[in-house]
Amino acid sequence: MFTIGILENDINLRQTLENYVKLIRGQEVAFSYGSFKELTDNVGRIKPPKVVLLDIHLDDVKGVNVIQNIKRMFTGADVIIITGEYDSTFIMKAIENGANGYVYKPFSAAKLEQAIANVESTGSFLDPESLTKLMTMMQHSSGKKFLRTEEDLTPMEQKIIELVKKGLTYKEMAQDLNISFHTVNFHLKNIYYKMDVKSKAELISQYLD
Repeated sequence: MFTIGILENDINLRQTLENYVKLIRGQEVAFSYGSFKELTDNVGRIKPPKVVLLDIHLDDVKGVNVIQNIKRMFTGADVIIITGEYDSTFIMKAIENGANGYVYKPFSAAKLEQAIANVESTGSFLDPESLTKLMTMMQHSSGKKFLRTEEDLTPMEQKIIELVKKGLTYKEMAQDLNISFHTVNFHLKNIYYKMDVKSKAELISQYLD
């Protein structure tokens, strides 16, 4: 029996994923949790999965580094990212951290089955849209910096850039955008990664060059 683990904080989508897995012949749900903490608390009592379906923006753990944690926890397991994040740099970072596949929300049972089958047989899966984004980013990369302009950032990242240039603090940006402090921090980390900088000062200097 091919075992599938699920980490998805949206309870309705998590139930849908469970139902999808049960529809695929020869596969069963090894575990299904809404947080990484639930997984670590129960890891000794579950059957090791062959594939983990991972929502990259869990409530208690954010960022692609959780992929490496899962792979250390379950040796030999493959990780398929389940996400609505369309950013090409995010895709690359996930792959660099060990992701084996990428499936965009919303998706069909057939799409999920295809992703699992491809990962099982070849070790990887990228749908055409992800592959196109990845190829475009690689073609435009100089090998030093992936992005140099605001046009290459997501709309939310562009808004945060404008607030950074105005000198707002993390708390002030969160209040202005009506999002949490942690969400601001998450977006800034992605901006730093894209722009190849390590601080707000370095980020602002990009626009002064």
